[in-house]
Amino acid sequence: MASRCPYAELHSPDFHADPHKVNRRMTEEHGPVFPVEISPGVRAWVVADYAMITAWCRDTRTFVRDSRLWLDWREGRVPDDAPVAAMMAHRPNLLFADGDEHARLKRSITDSLGRVPESRVGDITRLHADTLIDAFCARGSAELVSEYARLLPLLVMSDLFGFSPDIGRRVLTSLSDLWDGVDAARANGEYERALSDAISAKHAEPGEDITSWLLEHRAGLTDDELLHQLVVTIGAGAEPTANLITGTTRTILVDAEVGQAVRGARVGIGEAIDQVLWREPPINNYPVLYPVTDVRVGADTVVRAGEPVLLGYSAAHAGLSGSGPDIEQGNRAHLAFGVGPHRCPAQGFAYAIAQVGVETLTRRFPDLRTTEDEAQWRPSPFARALARLPVAFTPDTPKGTTPPWQQTSPSSTPTTSTARQPDSAGEAPSSRLRSLVAWLFGR
Repeated sequence: MASRCPYAELHSPDFHADPHKVNRRMTEEHGPVFPVEISPGVRAWVVADYAMITAWCRDTRTFVRDSRLWLDWREGRVPDDAPVAAMMAHRPNLLFADGDEHARLKRSITDSLGRVPESRVGDITRLHADTLIDAFCARGSAELVSEYARLLPLLVMSDLFGFSPDIGRRVLTSLSDLWDGVDAARANGEYERALSDAISAKHAEPGEDITSWLLEHRAGLTDDELLHQLVVTIGAGAEPTANLITGTTRTILVDAEVGQAVRGARVGIGEAIDQVLWREPPINNYPVLYPVTDVRVGADTVVRAGEPVLLGYSAAHAGLSGSGPDIEQGNRAHLAFGVGPHRCPAQGFAYAIAQVGVETLTRRFPDLRTTEDEAQWRPSPFARALARLPVAFTPDTPKGTTPPWQQTSPSSTPTTSTARQPDSAGEAPSSRLRSLVAWLFGR
């Protein structure tokens, strides 16, 4: 790839500390498409213009999602173990598919998700939210990323996809290891094995759940195709939703304008969520487009065929509206869920889970407050995600909510959450997560 310096280093601490500053500088110097390095030695472009993102995502003749076109990968300049390979290497699912194949795969997901009543999503989310909060409410403090936000979407999806307690536990723990970077190859293998076992179980005993509906769908998915749809739907759905929960909660706690509007009932949690999707979208600089021919932008920039183009949602939002529309406008014209044929088919689930998750927290803890002045962000070129969100609140009595999976197995259900010792706040996040998984699933 020809030299195009300077690059914005999306893997650097400076970018994670203030991506908005980096985006402004790069657009001022290079225009709406600027060069980046997404990990050391791995280069790409970011498109940072709202109208251009919209147009390019809809121009399916010029831009495709099939990463097998990735020029540097094909020509051997990106090693197989590059940190970004897992997010960009081709997989046979709807995220990397185009044309009729993408339409077939997406239709199966959209139709199956559409069979779930929105009220059911809210009810299940509320039940799991209360159960998770019960585990720490008596302490008066918690770390919301590891103890709440990362767990909640996965627990909800495990119910909706009809996973057994054992499979739900395996999915939860393997994804936690992937998040924490604990033996990622082994964790990824276990994640896929757990989902493969879920498919086998639904062949033997289908039910009223999304996995069974996908198996029955007229798209005629093979087991391998279904496996890869589950991998992307659950993995890509859970993490951004978790980030949306923590991002919205922190915004309410530290942004005076948003916090006062919510507490004064001038707006609801939904409007606060939209404000976060404008200002700090959980998925940022992703997914990736690949032009099938050279594309000229302005007088000086040429994106060559096969060079990856990241969708810079946050930069595009800032260029369009500064820090986002006024909180009371309730504007959902953001790009956070994508645009065009690849627009996220599960955005309704994400909204519902995030809204109920934040509402339950703020309802149970009216005096919720963060105990860190500065946000700590996870280092990712593709996402905007808090690494931790420690909070304090007046201790509360557990509600004694029983998770759905334990309602048929009372012997495995603790009567209260008081068995969790007050000093557990000092445990490592992954240790707390595993303890909670064992508590929930009776491991």
